Order: sequence, then C-alpha cells, then structure tokens
Amino acid sequence: METSKKILLVEDDNTLRSTLGMFLESSGWVVTEARSAEEAVRHLGKEGTDLVVTDLKLGGMDGLGLLRFVRKESPETNVVLISAYADIDVAVEALKEGAADFIEKPFTPPVFLDRVAKAFAFKPNLDGKALTRTEKNKDFRFDHLVGRSQTVRKMKEILRIVDDLPDALLISGEPGVGKETLARKIHEAGARAEYPFVAINCSSLSDSDLELELFGSSRGERRGVLLEGKGGTLFLDEISSLSMAMQVKVLKMLENKRVRLSGSAQEADVDVQVICGTNKNLEQMVSEETFRQDLFYKINVVHLKLDSLRERVEDIPLLMEYFLEGFNRITGKNIEGFSKSVFDACLKYEWPGNVRELKSFVERIVIFCKDQVVQYQHVPENIREPRPRSTTGISKGLMTLKDLEKTKIVETLNAFKGNKANTAKALGIGRNTLWRKLKEYEIEEEDYSGKQV
Repeated sequence: METSKKILLVEDDNTLRSTLGMFLESSGWVVTEARSAEEAVRHLGKEGTDLVVTDLKLGGMDGLGLLRFVRKESPETNVVLISAYADIDVAVEALKEGAADFIEKPFTPPVFLDRVAKAFAFKPNLDGKALTRTEKNKDFRFDHLVGRSQTVRKMKEILRIVDDLPDALLISGEPGVGKETLARKIHEAGARAEYPFVAINCSSLSDSDLELELFGSSRGERRGVLLEGKGGTLFLDEISSLSMAMQVKVLKMLENKRVRLSGSAQEADVDVQVICGTNKNLEQMVSEETFRQDLFYKINVVHLKLDSLRERVEDIPLLMEYFLEGFNRITGKNIEGFSKSVFDACLKYEWPGNVRELKSFVERIVIFCKDQVVQYQHVPENIREPRPRSTTGISKGLMTLKDLEKTKIVETLNAFKGNKANTAKALGIGRNTLWRKLKEYEIEEEDYSGKQV
C-alpha cells in the first residue's frame, strides 16, 4: 500500500473519529481529521487530499453536501460516506452524486479498510454528470413471472387463456406477493395490451379522491381512468378498503358498463377489464357484512390466489438471480452471483414482505456490494442465521465500531490509571461525554486498572 495516500476523515463524534483515524493510520495512510464539513472545506481549500471519508450525519453541512462540494471543486478527489442511518434512497442519491462508496454502520475494521482501499481506485465521471437509471437501461422492467413452483406454473397457464377471462376478476395474496405484476402480465398477454394499464391503490385515496380518479368530473377537468383507459385494464388494489358507498358505485359500473360522471347525471360507456387485488379474506368480510356480497360474487368468478414466498421457497433462488440481473443492468454493475451461504440464509428466512422484500434485499445488496460474488457478510443481520455470542472475548477482526470504541476507552483508562479527566482529554471528549459512554457501554471500575478519579 502506498504510504503517501492522504485521507481527510470527517466525523463529529470525537471518539469514533479517533478510532477510525487510528485504524486508517495503522494501514499506512496519512490521515487528517476534521470535526465538521465546514472544517473539511477549509482544509481542502488549503492543501487538498486523495480521499474524503465522511459521516453522513454532521452538524451544519451534512455528508451529502460535502460530497457535492468536493465533486464540484475537486472532482478528482473521491468521497466515501458512512452512516448508521443508511437507506436505499440515500445510498442511491450518494452514488448518483458521484460517491465512491457508501458504507453502513456497524462494520468491522477489515471491511471498512478494504472498502476505503478500493475507493482510491474509483473513477468518477469527471464531467459531473451521473448516469441515471434510465440512461443505463431505459427498458428494463421487473415484470416477469419467475419461478418453478406450482403457483407460478398455474399463473403461466392463466396467461395462455387470458382472452377467455371475464371483464372482472380477483387476485388475492399477502402484501408483496406480486398481485400487480400478475395483473400487468394478464393485460399484456391479451387483446387489451395495446391500450392503457392503470393501477390504483384504493386504500391510499379518500372516497372523493377515488371517485374523481375513477369517474372523472362533469366539469371536464378530468375524465377519469375508466374513460381515459378505454380498451385497457384497471387494477384496483386493496379492493377490501372501499367504503360501502364506493362498493355500490363500482358494482354498478361493472354490471352496467356505464359510469356517471362525478357531480352530474351524465353517463358514459365503459370498456375496461377490471382486475381487483386484495390481501384480505373477502368471504369473511362478506359474512361480517363489511364487504358487499353481490360485489364479491361479481369479481370472484375467476379468483387467482398467489401463495406467499415462504410457501414456495423453490422460487427464491431464481428470483434472486433475476433481480440481480436486473439491478446489475440498472446500475451498470457486474456482480456475478451469490455464495451458497447467502442462498442458504435466504432459504431459511420467512420473507414476511414476500417478493417485494426479496427484491428490495437484492437491490440493497447490489448498491452496497463491492465484490464479484455476494458473500454472507453482505446479508443484513435480520436475514442471517442467529449466531451464538463468543464467551472468550471479542476477536479484533470481528469487532463492530461500538466494540472498538469501548475497547479504546478502556485502553485509555488503563493508560491513565483510571483518571477520567486525563482520559477524556486524550480521547478529545468532555468528561460528561465520557461518563455517558461509560454508562452506555457498561464499563465498570473492574474493567480497567488504577484508582478511579
């Protein structure tokens, strides 16, 4: 490793900044520390650096603001963001802005140092224009029925007879199983494919908004999707959330093939296929008199039931590979696949969010993974197999940042024989902060030598 490489470390937590700086320096890099983005900007104006490693959450300007400044004023300098609050939207935004990497806390020192080392080789788009997803692949859509389970085979059989299906049908299943995907495939496989497909979530709209969305306005401000989508398909998801009044209006529309414009006596013909989606037991709702029996009979002529992902685990590996291919194409990455341990973990996990959760998991993996093959350590903790705690102490290579911070505090207390004033000064924190961290990490006097001061 080249010892001449310079890193500007930006972190407002003094103890964490000191800990990370220690590890970076032990790897041979020259480290300059800054407590804020503003201090980092001043430093960059004086002498520059080869790499900026910054926390996302900072007082004043945040890490994204600093990233934008560096990309504008020093585009040859790479930036790595770290955060305990990472989510996909923030990570995507950072990568679009030109970040070399986005590292989630907690992480182990080997992972952190490896990602930092790789960030030096990152080649940003120096013209300042980040490729958008649509520019990388304008036509990729996650709309295939993927799998070999009995459920998927039945759905594919349905697609062969779509023109024989009635103009109203029902798809049921837990949230995230792919009801809208199936509805869209039914639309695309039939004679209505050249006309619009419109999806509406009934639970997200009030009665008045939903009525306007469906039926339009007599004043001509909006025609409504039932008229605008003539010849096409309307997917009404969460049909169970309709009020009794709206259930009556939907039933009349299905029976009469006509709609009355909102606020008017004027009527118009309707030519759409209506596919309803639900994650509720409509038969039970009928018996409880919260869903109209006549509407249920109207939409239940053909009822397609989608199993949960935990009931068709044989589809999980195929879906993972499918989503990986798609997100590789969207992001321009070339991750080759998943290790056996990753597949094993995913097959044991119950996926309460079903296919939607699995898709989100793979998207997150593609965003954060810097290796050619996805390994077990890339899998979020909630999906991994629970592992027993070590009873023989913590291996340095497996320590989290909190472990490292606790260890550094104890080591510093030992060095100053328990003197908290000197310990706080050496760590660059106040005594109150030190007391708070002693309580947070449950550090007792017997954990370090010397007389307590």
